[in-house]
Amino acid sequence: MSSIAAVRRPRSRFFKFSKVEPYFFIAPFLILLLLFNFYTIYVGIKMGFTDAQGINFGEWIGVENYRHLLSGENPDFWPAIGRSFLFMFGGLVTQMPIAFILACILNSTVFGKIRGILRAAFYVPVLINTVVASLVFRMLFNKDTGLINWVLANFGMAKIDWLFTPQLCIPLMILVSFWQWTGFHMVYLLASIQAIDPTIYEVAKLDGASPLRTMFQITLPLIRPALMFVLITSAIGGMRQFEYSFMLFPNAGYGPGMKALTAVPFIYFYGFSNNFELGLATAAGWILFLIILIFVLIQIFTIGLGQSEEY
Repeated sequence: MSSIAAVRRPRSRFFKFSKVEPYFFIAPFLILLLLFNFYTIYVGIKMGFTDAQGINFGEWIGVENYRHLLSGENPDFWPAIGRSFLFMFGGLVTQMPIAFILACILNSTVFGKIRGILRAAFYVPVLINTVVASLVFRMLFNKDTGLINWVLANFGMAKIDWLFTPQLCIPLMILVSFWQWTGFHMVYLLASIQAIDPTIYEVAKLDGASPLRTMFQITLPLIRPALMFVLITSAIGGMRQFEYSFMLFPNAGYGPGMKALTAVPFIYFYGFSNNFELGLATAAGWILFLIILIFVLIQIFTIGLGQSEEY
């Protein structure tokens, strides 16, 4: 036995194949991640400092694209950013309160056994593709054949050219977004409300707390993580919207007079429709990324990420 033990090679203390073996299995994913994510990010950063057009990689021009956009020399950039903020705030103001109210109602016993049906009905628009939703509302608001003008005509009102009135571009986009995404926010808030311990409400009721006080001092503080998630995703989605601008307004480009041109459609317009100015469009994309990042950080530090009151 001693002779056999003597010829055995001692195991290395510094390398064990079992420790690196899992990395061989995830190597294909990591390679693809590096190739199609990090490499494209690097190319995108580099392209923002060039005058690339179409398939032409262009010449290095430094921060000229960023200066051109930030200085206001481009007449469309800052108005597009402003419309993005207007659309985003409009979505938050209209969707969040209604989503919370619906979540509270569906969490109660007001509708009895049909609560499940109502939850599904409110969530169904989320499952519809954004392009399809835009086309449906385009048909509804058509001046000659749309259902909205047909209803107005039955009440003796004149037809409104909804889709070709510049002042109505952002309100129409907010309306479509409200119909499609309020149910999404409602589901998250409802799930968070249902996770609250019912005994907390029972104690508050015994103490004589009114429903309004219960909502502000118990429900809202305890669902803060879900509320934070919904606010951040809604804000990011509002700043990144594209389909409504592109599909809602027929034969009007990005709305009549380009009044539906928000940030992402601006990037698409200059990158693929206006002389293929990919360098300028890439710079606009990175500026938008930084704006969204700053706004989200403000939300996080203002409301508090992942925090809730403890009772």
